[in-house]
Amino acid sequence: MKLWVKLAAASTAIIIIVLALSLIAVNIMQEAALKRVDEENVRMSLSLLCRNVTSAMDTDTSRVQPVTLRSIVHYYFSAYAHLLRRENVHYSLFQRGQSLFINSPVDLANVIYDTEIPELSSVVLGEAEIPVARLSDKEGDMLVGACSFTISDQTFTAYLSMDVSGTDKQILNMRWTSVFVLLIACICAALLLAFTIRFALRPVQKMTETAALIAGGEYSRRTSVYTRDEIGQLSKAFDQMADSIEDKISSLDEQLHRSQLLLGALAHELKTPMTSIIGYADSLLHMPLNEQQRIACAERILKAGKHTEALSQKLMELISLAEKEHIDKARFPAYHLANTHKETFGSEVIINCEPFELFGDKTLLLSMTVNLIENAIRVSPKGEKVNVDICRKGSIAYISVSDKGCGIPPAYIDLVTEPFFRVDKARSRRSGGAGLGLTICRLIAEHHGGNIAIESEPGKGTQITVSLLQVDDISSTT
Repeated sequence: MKLWVKLAAASTAIIIIVLALSLIAVNIMQEAALKRVDEENVRMSLSLLCRNVTSAMDTDTSRVQPVTLRSIVHYYFSAYAHLLRRENVHYSLFQRGQSLFINSPVDLANVIYDTEIPELSSVVLGEAEIPVARLSDKEGDMLVGACSFTISDQTFTAYLSMDVSGTDKQILNMRWTSVFVLLIACICAALLLAFTIRFALRPVQKMTETAALIAGGEYSRRTSVYTRDEIGQLSKAFDQMADSIEDKISSLDEQLHRSQLLLGALAHELKTPMTSIIGYADSLLHMPLNEQQRIACAERILKAGKHTEALSQKLMELISLAEKEHIDKARFPAYHLANTHKETFGSEVIINCEPFELFGDKTLLLSMTVNLIENAIRVSPKGEKVNVDICRKGSIAYISVSDKGCGIPPAYIDLVTEPFFRVDKARSRRSGGAGLGLTICRLIAEHHGGNIAIESEPGKGTQITVSLLQVDDISSTT
């Protein structure tokens, strides 16, 4: 069962229960009110009749004979009963169980001392309150009230009977009306709730469909639900999650693509020295060579082995940098780099270093600058010197290495920092290059919050500038 159906059914059930209880309570109160009105009408009518008869006999009747007195009371009672008559109201007059006047369809003579109706029998005991009793028969319900009054020491009891079948019918009609209203209200509430809840849950359905599409590989799908409620917040969080997933998947795809390219390039790079090693080793084993030729083959094998070893070391350094998430940084004088390179490369480099402190991983920065200087020396004509400038401007430190070599074509500048990419592959292999130096330099710069900028002109030379972000907190690490 769908969620909107469950919510609509539960809400409708609650509304039915609340509405039914409310209608029952209202009906009970209205029924009680109608019955009270009928009882008050009986009391008021009977009280009015008795007061009128008593007022009419408000003279000295002490000398009047009892028979005559009964006749006079009968006369006034019948006159006022006729005057106050109504369609469903009847009056009766009794004295000591003897009927003096009666126009009621009910034989009240047997009711007076009926112990099952204590409200009426209490009148005989002389209670001043007008009691009212409800009688039921095949014809319907009837209210009977009793009132006693005394004239010249003679006690009379007046009875009023009122047919309340109309009230019972009215109550029954009210009940059926309530049932009809409840039925109509429930149908309307169910339809309205179903429509409202289904409309309100449409964003949830859209999110479900979007989630299914994303699970099927359509990572660019979004819910695009913009509402100012909890569903809108859920949709926003869902879209943010989808953005994050798409970014992660794109990053993984890119890493996978780079890994595939790296493996392909590595296999290609290893093929040349391995072919050389296998070929010269086979010559040593199977060819009749003199001493000089054997030495030449051994030297070729040694050179190919050293190239493979250098390639392996560079590759391990590259993998280590790629896997590093944090590097330890510290402050050290910039001239430490300058002095180290002067000792290593001697007169091949000209180093200009400003007096300031670098903030970074000293070992990695030495490795980076060694790679840059070695590349520059490798491509420079014999006798040309490589220029190295180390300076700081604001929060950025710059290390610039420039040469007067063959330069890099503009189309290749953005590619030279990719693994194993070389502009002149034959020349790079002859000079021992593995095609990983600039890639390592780029990763080191990125770990220091910087980047590499390359300016080159074919035939005139190249200048590579590394920018390094400097922070004032000595304890900072990235």
